[in-house]
Amino acid sequence: MAIYEQQTGADQAQQEDHGASVRGAARWLVTSYAALAALLVAGIQLKDVSSITSEWRLAVALLAVLMALLATSTVIVAASRVLIAPALTWNDLVRRETKEMTGRPTTPAAILDETPPKQDPLLTELKWFTQIQPVRFTSPRDLREKLSAAREDLSNNPSDGLREQVLQYEQAAQACLQQANAWWSRQLYERLITLLKWSSTVIAVCILVFLWASRPPEEPAKVSKPFPVTVYLQGSTAAITAAKLDAACVRQVLSGWAVDGKINEPEVVTQPRGACPASRFTVSDELGVAVPAAAK
Repeated sequence: MAIYEQQTGADQAQQEDHGASVRGAARWLVTSYAALAALLVAGIQLKDVSSITSEWRLAVALLAVLMALLATSTVIVAASRVLIAPALTWNDLVRRETKEMTGRPTTPAAILDETPPKQDPLLTELKWFTQIQPVRFTSPRDLREKLSAAREDLSNNPSDGLREQVLQYEQAAQACLQQANAWWSRQLYERLITLLKWSSTVIAVCILVFLWASRPPEEPAKVSKPFPVTVYLQGSTAAITAAKLDAACVRQVLSGWAVDGKINEPEVVTQPRGACPASRFTVSDELGVAVPAAAK
């Protein structure tokens, strides 16, 4: 009896420590992911979003942030459920056993079916646990019935032997309930770990996608020193006139030098050609294109 009491006390302390560890980890996760959500919101600076000129890039960036916040919220909710999860009671165990019993096959066809009936994993765990107890019982329902019968016998015929028997049944019931709650804590922990694996991956991918989508477009290089170009004026007469060029320059190929501006839209100084006089203008997409030429 003393050995059993020592084992029961050690098991109880170990199971309570395990439950406290699981809830401590869940509390830490709630705090950490709440801080992560705050960082995500704070990291979305208005200037970063407003600098996205492409509509589809803006949509991708906002969708990535939304998915990251959703994954973070899911982890917080799951960890909070671990913190507030109620402990299993004896009625819960009996209810699960009743549900398993009602699901067993009763018809001859179902009994002959080779498919094994679905068993409650908690009751399967407790069936193994009952084999190492000093008192014999087959299930939570059986233990409850034996405990009730022993208490009734003790009330009718008080004796030290019956008191010892009732005490053993009560200790077995307490140990069985502690084992069930330890199993439940493990289930919550494993679900939380599984959720963490995919949510962390989703959050990391979303952050990378947001950084890529919010990256400002690369500015084209600027003209650092003059270089010869050939200008192909392919714009319409209206575009040529709007650029303050002579109408005679329409569809002309001019030689000149790029002296300022960007490489893709340089400011050029062109030589006269035919009726098109020498000019200085910026070669925009509406006017045409400036192609670097070999120096003469």
